[in-house]
Amino acid sequence: MTIQQMIDKIIAYHPDLGDRETCDAVKCGDPSAELKGIAVSCAPTWQVLCQAVEMGCNLLVCHEPLFYSHMDKTDWLEGDPVYQQKRKLIEENGLVVFRDHDHLHAHNPDGIYTGVMKELGWEVYRADEGRRPMFYRLPEMDVSELAAFLKEKLEMKTVRVIGQTEGKISRVAYIGGGNLSFDDTNTKMMMGETEVMIAGELIDWTVMSYVRDAAAMGKQKTIIQLGHFNSEELGMKYAAVWLKQLAGEEMPVRWIRAGEPYRYL
Repeated sequence: MTIQQMIDKIIAYHPDLGDRETCDAVKCGDPSAELKGIAVSCAPTWQVLCQAVEMGCNLLVCHEPLFYSHMDKTDWLEGDPVYQQKRKLIEENGLVVFRDHDHLHAHNPDGIYTGVMKELGWEVYRADEGRRPMFYRLPEMDVSELAAFLKEKLEMKTVRVIGQTEGKISRVAYIGGGNLSFDDTNTKMMMGETEVMIAGELIDWTVMSYVRDAAAMGKQKTIIQLGHFNSEELGMKYAAVWLKQLAGEEMPVRWIRAGEPYRYL
């Protein structure tokens, strides 16, 4: 089986996007080569690429951009040493990087957040029926217990928290990803019964400021901010499961954790 044939299987597994413009494509490498192994990761960082090569994989399926912009255009990067070194690593090792972003999010329910839900074990706690799994009614626990659970699942040493760090909660919204709403969209989620918002990226002066004020007034409101990649990573971890089913038992499929991008000094 060639790499392109495997990519065709992936596209066929997903909903058809029709004529919609998509960032999903081969970003680098020759897909006509024979497939040797598949690596799966949320973000195609330098370290992830190196691990894929060390594992003997020549196809990396990733969710986020390879070359620092949504559509991975590279004309503005020509001559940049970081871009050149990253591309050289890929090409010299016969690696192909395929981005699977829009197709995954097009599932109903959303493929990334369905994967997150499965990896967290929250399927039975879902409290909505929207296309994107978001609201959950969890068994009652302390805020600190929820934070510790997320850190364990995501292998994070710390999470950012605004609002109450203690107190019993059960009504949770997992919005993940990049929710950079400059209006009242995210804030309205916290104005009702939702006690904790688990987020990827947010704007400090919208919902985060609201929760800061609410908690200062004694209300049980908290935001646990994981970061964009961390909040979607479990969705790509689960993608390795269905990719294995598509590839067949004989084809190696390796999950590579992109990991926490931040350091705290």
